[in-house]
Amino acid sequence: MSRHSARRDNQSGRFLSPEAPAVRRGPAGGARLAGLLVLALLIAGCSPLQTADAMRRDFMAQSLVKQAAARAAAGRADGRAVQLAAWATRLAPDDLPVLRLASAVFLQGQAWDRALEGLLTLQQKTGVADAYHLGTCYLFLGQEAKGVVLLEASLGAARSRYATHQISSLALATTFNNVGYTYADAGVRLSEAVELTQEAVRLAPATPSFLDSLGWAYHRVGQNRAAAFALEQALRLQRRPDAIIFYHAGVVHARMGQLRLARVELRRALSLRGGDFPEAADAFHRMHWQLPPPETV
Repeated sequence: MSRHSARRDNQSGRFLSPEAPAVRRGPAGGARLAGLLVLALLIAGCSPLQTADAMRRDFMAQSLVKQAAARAAAGRADGRAVQLAAWATRLAPDDLPVLRLASAVFLQGQAWDRALEGLLTLQQKTGVADAYHLGTCYLFLGQEAKGVVLLEASLGAARSRYATHQISSLALATTFNNVGYTYADAGVRLSEAVELTQEAVRLAPATPSFLDSLGWAYHRVGQNRAAAFALEQALRLQRRPDAIIFYHAGVVHARMGQLRLARVELRRALSLRGGDFPEAADAFHRMHWQLPPPETV
């Protein structure tokens, strides 16, 4: 049907099909429509009050999870963000967009038990398993064997997809970086963590987050000079200040005895998080009573 063959409703200004009568706008028409809606809800087994309550809960859940995601995106994946996301999932436990956003917030906030629960629920509802994030949760919850199996599966899948030209070299590098950093941060499979992050940097050498991961992996195996070099590159290349990179650089420089530089970097990490960065605060305070061991030349 062309637009010119339609007739226009004088009140709304919208074009209506010539075959369809305009909906009555008067009180009688509105009451009849409301009655039909109530009848349809009753036939479906839902009372109008139940439906209104469900709609209200869904609206509140979406509002809460968006607030949580906004905090996380602003670098404040703190206890408040996790709590907001938890409230959202309680209000709308079957809403997939809410579950996805909440699970992302739980992961960023390192609420591993909540993240695992959300990811498993998504897997059950969609039939799709997120091997990398599931593996990360299991690893940090102390189930190393299960976590490593899933993380290695994510590596294998990425390599296979790259070999068949389904993903780019940057996507492959991202998987290498993510798994390598997870291993380094969890303190497991450290030699593989170094190898994976080295490969990520080889594929995308000017990526600050990859250089940060490589620096952290070097630090975990005690190669602090190499770690400092990688982290200083990451700091120079970052487009926006990243609290994590400043924190890692501060920890490494403290271990090397460069305490003045370490204090500046850790203060910067804390300021970027609004003071809510317990690991950076702990590292900053430890410098006042714990001297680093001498570096071997």
